Amino acid sequence: MSSGGFKENFERGDKESLDYDDSAFYYFGLALLVVSVIPLTWIMIIKPIFYGDIAVNYSLKNCKCYICEDRMIKRSSIYKFSWLTSWFIVKIIIVAALWFTTYKCYDAIKDVEPLKTFIPNELLGVETDATVAQVKKAYRKLSREKHPDKNPDNPNAVEEFIAITKAYTIMTDEKARENFLKYGNPDGKGSMAVGIALPKFL
Repeated sequence: MSSGGFKENFERGDKESLDYDDSAFYYFGLALLVVSVIPLTWIMIIKPIFYGDIAVNYSLKNCKCYICEDRMIKRSSIYKFSWLTSWFIVKIIIVAALWFTTYKCYDAIKDVEPLKTFIPNELLGVETDATVAQVKKAYRKLSREKHPDKNPDNPNAVEEFIAITKAYTIMTDEKARENFLKYGNPDGKGSMAVGIALPKFL
């Protein structure tokens, strides 16, 4: 489809009928969260709990005599839970919120199917240099098998049928096939812009 045709269809379409794919936003957010939430959990939660008394144990000279040992034991018992403060509770809430957000991002993309590459001849099951007759034969066979009326239980039947119809159109049009093989686009060489949209709620 040419850029002009796409623009016309886009402007003519109903905004509410547009389908938003915001999975890229969640992939990006998940990556940022993972690289930050793990070290934050260690620094803000795990380290104070298990190693919070290191500074207490080694801040004073300890000659290992019974007096020093007894003094260090007492100090350790006093300061053993010195990390348990109101600020520590706030840090737990912050880290928990980050982990929850990480989970929500993962939950939003765990069922997202990987992007499928559209290759006309592979969809039709023919070679790139197949004759028009071979393409038509393959299309007739697939159109009977993939027709939505014959696959009422398949939610993707319409999309699959549209894909093989598009592939057939490309493979039976000499110029479109040549353009696709050369540029990966049946309309020929052109510019393409790729962007990541914010999720629908934003």
